[in-house]
Amino acid sequence: MNAKQLIAGLAILAAAGSALAVTPYPPETPFVSTKSRADVQAELLQAQKDGSLTVARNQYPVVAAAGKSVSRAEVASQIDKAEPSVYNGN
Repeated sequence: MNAKQLIAGLAILAAAGSALAVTPYPPETPFVSTKSRADVQAELLQAQKDGSLTVARNQYPVVAAAGKSVSRAEVASQIDKAEPSVYNGN
């Protein structure tokens, strides 16, 4: 009797495991587009024209350079003017 119960238990366990294996998690939801193909192509062209989309696949977006360079002494004086008691030890 024990062998039959053991085999039946293993069969039920295997069936339950295989039933769970085919269920995708998270459940798949179908994608429904709200834009037409022409709308997407127009957005793509606009993004390429204004530079917000790079043309080559391996390029990083270009960030505009900062204005003028500031020396270390100028930065230190700006910090001193901002909060003199914190940085001067007063």
